[in-house]
Amino acid sequence: MSLRMEHVSFAYGETAVCRDLSWQLPQAGVVCLWGPSGCGKTTLLRLLAGLEKPKQGRIFPADRKAAVVFQEDRLLPWLTALENVTLLGAKEETASRLLTVLGLTAEEQQALPTALSGGQQRRVALARALAADSEVLLLDEPFNGLDETTWREAIPLVAEYAATRPVVLVTHVRQQAEAVGAALISLTSVPLTGELCAENL
Repeated sequence: MSLRMEHVSFAYGETAVCRDLSWQLPQAGVVCLWGPSGCGKTTLLRLLAGLEKPKQGRIFPADRKAAVVFQEDRLLPWLTALENVTLLGAKEETASRLLTVLGLTAEEQQALPTALSGGQQRRVALARALAADSEVLLLDEPFNGLDETTWREAIPLVAEYAATRPVVLVTHVRQQAEAVGAALISLTSVPLTGELCAENL
């Protein structure tokens, strides 16, 4: 899938986030959005996910299917960890494999989110996005609350997804971007203008 933004402008009220911004995502691989808080990283993800609409310009394709890990886990509290992952149609076998790789035992996979630690809930949210039938994966600080050993265990799963589809990663930890082999886009000014270009780490 060729996902692209063409001359997109967006603002929250009078505060412009991007103006006449263009961006061609790769067919596959990881791109990391890097920059200080407030520079538009999360807004770009929301635009790509279709959660925000451009004030001007277009994003193609219009019917794109995006899987998202938000900064909040957003798990359904009445479903087990495994049921949260299969919610969007993933096979139970696939969901269980992902959760196992991410360190959840069979017992923990059958537990409700409230019985899990914050780090375990984060891993469930990541597994749900990885298991979804999507064309692009959008990760907003996906490893928050995970220690280095745990987030490194998740890296091969993200890389497996990125082998065939684009992944956009937002992180403040440069080692995470390096570990997954991301190309870096540095965002330094608001509003964002022109064409976004990635460079290898």
